[in-house]
Amino acid sequence: MTAAEDDRRPLFGKRVLVTRTRAQSEGLSALLRERGAVPIAVPAIEIHPPPDPVPLARAVASFPSAYDLVAFTSANAVERFVAALTGEGRDAGAFGQAKIAAVGTGTADALARHGLRSDIVAKDSKGEGLAAEIIAHAEALGRKRVLLPRALVAREALPLLLRAEGFTVDVVPAYETRAPAAEALAALRADLDAGRIDAVTFTSGSTVENLADALGPDAAFILRGAKTFSIGPITTAAARQRGILVAATAPSPTISGLISALEGYFGSV
Repeated sequence: MTAAEDDRRPLFGKRVLVTRTRAQSEGLSALLRERGAVPIAVPAIEIHPPPDPVPLARAVASFPSAYDLVAFTSANAVERFVAALTGEGRDAGAFGQAKIAAVGTGTADALARHGLRSDIVAKDSKGEGLAAEIIAHAEALGRKRVLLPRALVAREALPLLLRAEGFTVDVVPAYETRAPAAEALAALRADLDAGRIDAVTFTSGSTVENLADALGPDAAFILRGAKTFSIGPITTAAARQRGILVAATAPSPTISGLISALEGYFGSV
């Protein structure tokens, strides 16, 4: 690619804030670099073990015989549950006849990286969408007992909708999300104040909440100089609740969708 062609890329030279966890930020950062952007990785979320490890340990011990289906609502849930299995000397074969449901293609991809195929993948990457897909397969699920490993704090739509349809749902905290120390974001605030960030990417409601909390009550004002991009409608809603203007929401709730939103916006201005 010539220098002139490089300059014509929609994201060329754009400084883009990546708020994903440190472990997950590299994939998005690499895609941004390919498109000429300058990724600024400042994690607004940290993943920790749940404060009480006993429920997850019990679920793993009784898995899969006690369950007809295990439902995953994030890649983090996949990683933590698989880690709990491997910690007990078990592998993907431990799923046996239990069906697997994923909230979207990103979560299904995380499962596939561990050799696990999703039997149910929700097109609508929200708890409501996954509930609808599972309910549609209710007859094939037999006893209809569902294991839901997820974040300690999460939306309740999925278990509530399933229980309303007669499913037994065991909600098991597999991890806890925490905000980074406020001091870690001090330099970021200076960059935002100085207009040195062109775009901010949010990949979950937690990244929105944690960054807004760290920036303080005037977070929306501080972020006004950068264009904000969201991976999906729930994340967009979380941003709007904090008064943060979202320039574009990804057309699909994936990292590639987020990149498309950035390119679509900056390619048109």
